[in-house]
Amino acid sequence: MRNKKRLITAVLALCTFTGSMVMPVYAAETTDLQLIINDTLYVASDKQVSAQLIEGRTYVPISFLGAALDYRVQWLKQSRKVCIFTDESTPFYAEDAFPSVAEDTTIQILIDGEVLEIAPTYGVPFLHEKGRAMVPLSVVAAKLNCDVAWQDGVVLVTEIPKAVSEPSDNRDNQVADVTDRNQGTDSNRADSITAANTNSSDTDKSNHDELTDTVPWYYSISIQGESVATAEQLEAYLYSKTDYVQNMMAKRYPDRVFIGYPENIAELYIEIGKKYNIRGDLAFAQAVKETGFFQFYGIVQRDQNNFCGLGATGVVNDGDELQNGVNPERAVYLPGVHGITFGTVADGVEAHIQHLYAYAAVDELPDGCELVDPRFKYINRGIAPLWTGLNGRWAVPGNGYGESIISDYWMDALDVNGIAIDDLEEIMMH
Repeated sequence: MRNKKRLITAVLALCTFTGSMVMPVYAAETTDLQLIINDTLYVASDKQVSAQLIEGRTYVPISFLGAALDYRVQWLKQSRKVCIFTDESTPFYAEDAFPSVAEDTTIQILIDGEVLEIAPTYGVPFLHEKGRAMVPLSVVAAKLNCDVAWQDGVVLVTEIPKAVSEPSDNRDNQVADVTDRNQGTDSNRADSITAANTNSSDTDKSNHDELTDTVPWYYSISIQGESVATAEQLEAYLYSKTDYVQNMMAKRYPDRVFIGYPENIAELYIEIGKKYNIRGDLAFAQAVKETGFFQFYGIVQRDQNNFCGLGATGVVNDGDELQNGVNPERAVYLPGVHGITFGTVADGVEAHIQHLYAYAAVDELPDGCELVDPRFKYINRGIAPLWTGLNGRWAVPGNGYGESIISDYWMDALDVNGIAIDDLEEIMMH
């Protein structure tokens, strides 16, 4: 895997598609995104185009992706084809190699001569007004053998070494999803988790359920309420995954060493959750999802005790971020790092629980509880009483985020402990 740890501006080594009629597919508002490919942050100049969020789908200039992966990209104007060559010895096509088409014809993507079929639900390639071919990231990256995930406010694209490439479910590929990354209100974040992680999440139980006519009852579970799993059961689940996590790391992150789990982490989630009437077992499942089983593959590091990426925007702190009344001994934006650093594991857990409390409740903090989450005030209180209500609010991408917490982690923990989900409906929904 290539590992270019340097900042590269998009003016370098990028293909330009000019002189062609621009046919933007969407008139909807777009949001520029940060993009990291194989540990390199790509920043667009004024003449370039950033990765963009359009109607819940992530689009990138194919030139970004091709240059970052050392693949050649060719634009055939007359036939409106974007051609990607993974073999450097393969010659480019002649301009007239394919029949000419109308200028409003949808752009077609060829990868090593094979047409990439893209379902409309995953987006439609289009030509940006600046002359850049924009493609749905999820589908193209999957075909190019890349993982796509969201971590700390940026889109992460990581090339999988061919020697270890293999089909997998979402847990094989789970790193962590973005959490409350923007330095403002939470209302300006929306995308699709399934679109941004298509190469793995197509097999998620949550996605399978979305394809059915009936929404499972457990996708209506509230954030507030009693935990089902005990601290001991959550700990048993976590340690049951150790071999899996170590094997996954050896395959996909061979330069990373497995780190032990935070001490008493399960008990802290259960006990602190009780103080706020937050389901601590589900909050724990969210932390597992966000941190990649507490391995912290992204830019938030383990010693920050930040289990849900609070305050991480993809840009390092300058130390002038607002504390909003929080004791800096418990939570602080340290200069030169990403996100908030919490004084102890317990502080990090409580900040996570408080953030959930802000989404789920309108009441003041419970008696005796001190504010630990500097971002608490940015949330429209009570806007998301359900776990699935976090979709598009807590996480970008958003669709399927809450469902994944429930299906891919919490239910897995219950299953490890022999707890049948069907036996819980009456208890949890009444």
